[in-house]
Amino acid sequence: MPKSEKIKVQVYESDLRMTPVIPYLKDTLLHIRFAYEKSKLDIVGANKNTWFGRLWNILNPLLLSIVYWFLVVVLFGGGKSMFDEEGLKVLTHMVAGLFLYSLPGGAIASGSLSIIQGGQFILNTRIPRIILPISALITSILVFPPSMLVYMGFHALGGYSFTPYMLWGFPIILIISLNALGLTLMAATGTVYFRDIASFLPYVIRIWLYLTPIIYLYDQYPPGMEWALYINPLGTLFASWQQILFKGTHPDLSFMLAGLGWTTFSLIVGVRLFLRKEREFAVRI
Repeated sequence: MPKSEKIKVQVYESDLRMTPVIPYLKDTLLHIRFAYEKSKLDIVGANKNTWFGRLWNILNPLLLSIVYWFLVVVLFGGGKSMFDEEGLKVLTHMVAGLFLYSLPGGAIASGSLSIIQGGQFILNTRIPRIILPISALITSILVFPPSMLVYMGFHALGGYSFTPYMLWGFPIILIISLNALGLTLMAATGTVYFRDIASFLPYVIRIWLYLTPIIYLYDQYPPGMEWALYINPLGTLFASWQQILFKGTHPDLSFMLAGLGWTTFSLIVGVRLFLRKEREFAVRI
């Protein structure tokens, strides 16, 4: 090789500049259809070789509700009847909470792996990479409505009335979904750099369940501990969920404002972190 000939070596350098947000979001909106179609395929593939198929999306939180129901009413309730009025109300509370919790919990759990498992899309297509965690959220949203139809039967079984205040459920679910998107973006980005996050996350999601008013009512917090609702990103939103279902009233303004605050924070942090780091994904997955 002649001495004058130089060998060019391409070295990857991390670009610390963040992708421009507005053009990126416009491009993302153009690919939402792709995210939706991918979500439908993921739903079909998730239960492809099972007998109950998509029913598992309802059975998983329902069976978990029954387990907690037995523990709370029978074991920790001094042997009370599971099928009296109080016992059925406890079951209704748990079904309502666990069905709703399956939406953010499922989105965060599957979305945390979306970049790692979506290597072929990242390397071979020009779609915005944020589409992958968005698709995980859409999957959780698509499997959620049947759960709510089943819950309506439990709502009646628990002796609760159907009131117009239940329509507040739509904005509550929307805010929880957006909150989950921000948290999913953080988890997806973090997992690219620290694969152990995927192993720790199921435990975090389970502990978060216990810290959120899901298997108990929000007004069962010990006196002086009400602040715990406000430092939990989902705490006041699930408290609002319980108010419209079991109290027959509109959610407290402070609860909704706190939920909106946490959602805004998680979205800003999640989007900025994802856009700042996504240039490195292709060489790290």
